[in-house]
Amino acid sequence: MIITDIRKDSRSGLSFGKMRSTLFGREIDVVLYGNDGEYLRYAEKCADYFNRMPEELLDQLKRFSLRYCEDMRDYFAAGSPEVPEGVTKDEVLRYARANCLIIEKPKDSGVIGFGVEFSCDWEREHGMEWTVRDGRALYVGDFMGISPWYADRVYETECRSYVYEGFSL
Repeated sequence: MIITDIRKDSRSGLSFGKMRSTLFGREIDVVLYGNDGEYLRYAEKCADYFNRMPEELLDQLKRFSLRYCEDMRDYFAAGSPEVPEGVTKDEVLRYARANCLIIEKPKDSGVIGFGVEFSCDWEREHGMEWTVRDGRALYVGDFMGISPWYADRVYETECRSYVYEGFSL
């Protein structure tokens, strides 16, 4: 089992667990929208995919994360060292920490979909979020709880995502 220590929160109805992120080399939380056997099998597939994300997808997520970081540079305090100038896409995740893998109940259990919540040095108040579905980056930006199950057009028109080249604050 990749996801361990699963416990249900009686107030929210959500379940919470832990997993070892091989990508980030640390333990992170997992938010689960259920705890029945079929859903937990799906959640395990999502966690495994997150740990073995295809290099092309990870490369895209890094590139979009760097766009987000650079767009926020105008809001850094003068002379502040949040993220040094000249950071590359391969270095940007040094300034971000994955905190939580979020796995909603799927609309199609044959399709991997999840979100990742981050703390990041360039946006300490709102952090960063990745939303992935079916091997595609759908959203990268400040954490807003973006579902992987929205219609495709929603990500481009309503979510303010750095996945789309035309988007900038």
